[in-house]
Amino acid sequence: MTHRSQDPFDDVPDLRRDRPVGGGEGSFGRQPVPAVYRRRRWATVGVLVVVLVTLVVLVRAVAGGTGDAGNSGDSAATPDNDAAAMASVTGTGEATPGPIPGVPTSDDVGSLPPGGKVTDKGRGTWRGVGSAGAVAGDPHGADTRTLTYVVETEQGIDTASFGGGDSFAAMVDATLADPRSWIGNRDDAIAFRHISVSSSDTPDLRIRLTSPETTRQLCGGEIELETSCFVSGGDSSGTTDGAAGDGRVIINLARWTRGALPFAGDLGSYRQYVLNHEIGHGIGHAAHQPCQEDGALAPIMMQQTLSLANRDLIELDAGTEYMDDDRDSRDAVCRANAWPHPEGD
Repeated sequence: MTHRSQDPFDDVPDLRRDRPVGGGEGSFGRQPVPAVYRRRRWATVGVLVVVLVTLVVLVRAVAGGTGDAGNSGDSAATPDNDAAAMASVTGTGEATPGPIPGVPTSDDVGSLPPGGKVTDKGRGTWRGVGSAGAVAGDPHGADTRTLTYVVETEQGIDTASFGGGDSFAAMVDATLADPRSWIGNRDDAIAFRHISVSSSDTPDLRIRLTSPETTRQLCGGEIELETSCFVSGGDSSGTTDGAAGDGRVIINLARWTRGALPFAGDLGSYRQYVLNHEIGHGIGHAAHQPCQEDGALAPIMMQQTLSLANRDLIELDAGTEYMDDDRDSRDAVCRANAWPHPEGD
């Protein structure tokens, strides 16, 4: 009986037939494959099968994991998505939002917005800034009341935080010269003239940019918030260089630098408002005014630094003028307004 080899490669033609075997030149023929080599072939095939199966399993596992993660991301990965969105908005890799200079970050009525560093206390003395000569309104009108003013900043404050003392004076001049300011009153014509601090003439108004601590000393602390004020008369020391015919307009440096929440980051408009408001006291408008109608522009003599809502000002005990018996009046909320005569010419 003929024994058939169990080697599966025995029936395969030997492609090496033309190669010499046995070491002799010109000697050709098939040489048996040892059993040990045949076992190694089967082992190699088995290893290849195992590797292939493993690769298929891994590919399916990875694909399945990606699909699961995508599904869960739609429902459970919201915090991470929010953090990424916040990072893209703020321009940082952190998810914690930082304050934007001039923009409200608190709902506290009357609180000071975040912003640049402010000198808390100056020396309590002032120096003139800006250039004299600016005129607002028509001082030559027959019935025009003309007031003179000087512009000063408290010594010891960091003027770089707001562009320097001359920029403060320029804002004062420009605000008063705007037709929407007090010069727009046709029934009671008024004009302003900027004179030098070294003039022999006593100014009617001294407009002073003042540190928060000095402001509190001069204005009092009826409301424990950063505010500005008007103080009648000259310096408390009575010296000639601080004299003023009508009084001193005290502008709080903290407010000048950071503004007020009701103005929603519009620092320029707030600066115009606070000048017009306090100068309004200086020219005879002593009383504050409430919001007259919900959604209307706020009166210039409303305490817009603190709030645009009558009810907020009532709770702050800001004045009896806000305590109207009419419920709608008490609940009225106005829009920010920087001008005594917003209609202009």
